[in-house]
Amino acid sequence: MSHHPMRRTLSVLVIGGLLLAPAALMTGCSGNTAEKAGSAVSSMLSGDSVESKTAALMPYVEATNRYNDSYVTFAFSYEPSLQRMRDGVQSDNISVPDFDGLKTALEAARANKAADGVYKDVDEAADGVIAVLKDLAPLAQKMDDYYSAKTYMNDGHKGAAEMTAQYLPLYDKFDAAYQKLDAAVALHHKELRAAQLEEMRKNGRPNAANFIELTMKVRDLVDMLDKEPVDQAAAEAKIAEITNLAGQLPDTSDTKSYKREVNTFIGTFRSYLAGKEDGNEVIDDFNDTVNTSNRVDMDELDGGKK
Repeated sequence: MSHHPMRRTLSVLVIGGLLLAPAALMTGCSGNTAEKAGSAVSSMLSGDSVESKTAALMPYVEATNRYNDSYVTFAFSYEPSLQRMRDGVQSDNISVPDFDGLKTALEAARANKAADGVYKDVDEAADGVIAVLKDLAPLAQKMDDYYSAKTYMNDGHKGAAEMTAQYLPLYDKFDAAYQKLDAAVALHHKELRAAQLEEMRKNGRPNAANFIELTMKVRDLVDMLDKEPVDQAAAEAKIAEITNLAGQLPDTSDTKSYKREVNTFIGTFRSYLAGKEDGNEVIDDFNDTVNTSNRVDMDELDGGKK
């Protein structure tokens, strides 16, 4: 079992029947985020509206969505390229993430008046990422241009060595700053999801509430990968909770698809625990459950069995 970044999707945020967030590919965060999220729900419901807080978080969700989506898609290229740089291996190509796109998106989020000051930890973390990207993004572009033009053929990789020496410490600084931002966004998403659950229960929508709780428990299961070795007894207990909630959902075409994806994810998770599956496959199958859950029309769920 290997340790690697956990690029996981976030479920959509649904308020007043509106889908307020697209799928977001996120790096997993560890620690007692569930406790932190739970303690924030009551104050959220009694203070600023869930809608306004969702609107404030959305620019950051969208910014991290784009970066994480690209990273997951091209990790097969980014990660070996980074390792070659760390190993000092001369290469005739390079692959780096879209730092410039992330910088542009985060700067737009910081300029968004609806988002400013609502989540101060997210604002501060975004500022930290932007500060590093001001140096890292242009350097990455310069390196890409260098390799695209095959300039290493004229200078014997001298330029590559010089730029790599600058790139690696900046990348490590960026990675630490980005993990902080990603964790903060994931935490507040969890708070909003829990607040939605409370609203659905108060509004007499038990099936919608069960669906939200189910998506949260599926997320809890994949988050167990953050702490190795995974507690297999706790994992099986969580799987039992997931199976019970899934069995209570009314059958629509979309919930049937969702439940199939959840079962596939559970099977892959168990294979991982048995040492027969790669962790990336677990994440891929989890992301499939989220993509499918985002198609579920929650307004249908409390209209009776379909």
